[in-house]
Amino acid sequence: MKYINLKDLRDLVILVSSAHSAMLHHLALKEGHLYFVVGGTLTETFIYFVKLRQGIEGRYVLYNTLTGDIRFSPTVRTDPNVSSIPIVDITSQDLLSKELIEKVINLKEGETSV
Repeated sequence: MKYINLKDLRDLVILVSSAHSAMLHHLALKEGHLYFVVGGTLTETFIYFVKLRQGIEGRYVLYNTLTGDIRFSPTVRTDPNVSSIPIVDITSQDLLSKELIEKVINLKEGETSV
């Protein structure tokens, strides 16, 4: 079993309340920030991720499903065409190995690894 230690109780509450909807995990790196979603099958765990130089300002990603616009906010929005996607901050974890994190850190923007 692996663990993910979240930043605070608020992140845990967001995780539980978002169990049926989307959520982003955030892990600060030596240089930059990793935002990811955990997925998997019965036999394998995988992540979808984006590495950013600068962290996102706010606790929510606001995605307008009508226009495709993405914004950031400290609070949830209830506009009809806007999805508020919470971000949970990770303080420590063992889901992602040190080797995997180093591999991700060393990827250049737009580069893929096989």
